[in-house]
Amino acid sequence: MSSEEKFLLELNIFRNEVILLSKYLYMELAIHVIVNKNKHILSTMNRTPTFWNTVLSGFQNSTFITIGRIFDNESKHNIHTLFKVVENNKSLFSKKSFKKRWVNNEDKKTDKMNSYLKKYMESFYEPTDDDFRKFKKFISKQQKIYENIYRPIRHQFGHKKYSTNEEVKILFDKVNISELEKFCILLEGIHEALWQLYHNGRGPLLPMKKERYSTKNILRTKFMPHELKPANAQFIDEVSTVLNILKKK
Repeated sequence: MSSEEKFLLELNIFRNEVILLSKYLYMELAIHVIVNKNKHILSTMNRTPTFWNTVLSGFQNSTFITIGRIFDNESKHNIHTLFKVVENNKSLFSKKSFKKRWVNNEDKKTDKMNSYLKKYMESFYEPTDDDFRKFKKFISKQQKIYENIYRPIRHQFGHKKYSTNEEVKILFDKVNISELEKFCILLEGIHEALWQLYHNGRGPLLPMKKERYSTKNILRTKFMPHELKPANAQFIDEVSTVLNILKKK
């Protein structure tokens, strides 16, 4: 496998994990937010409490297990595997490599596209060693947050390290929902930054574009019909659709 193939493989694996994380987290939070505002939906759900408690606990367990796969060193494919490939193959993000990919792309082998390449390269962002150092530092910061707050919960779900409700409560008391939402969106931002840098020559890696992260705010947002919703908004919308069916019961 070439370095380019390895990078694209790890980037895709990372993307899939981050999308799973967003799905589990935002679907669980959306249920809580919607139900807290609608007593009729809550009353309907209370007719089948075992089912809904199982759904919610499944989302919660999966959220922290997935975060663990993204950050734990015992995982074969994780955020550190991805960055190691990036760090060892910085030339993939150079102007020379981008031009090579451009001219080898069958869809761009036209006189029009070849003439456009020169103009396109005027805005091309070629990352420096300092860019990669800052990006590595940023990832290390997220790793520390994981280790201090989310890793103990992930191990609780994976290995049942704590047995009493009080012990488990201490772990969850450290979790701030808003910060967890931001944490999830930052991971999406890492994928987006690397994807844009490789495929489009768009940078820098940091700072990342701010995205909607609050479940409550997304539920209040009126998206335009032609507007492409971000992944978390799509997941929240599906939950809203399901619970609106219960509202009619």
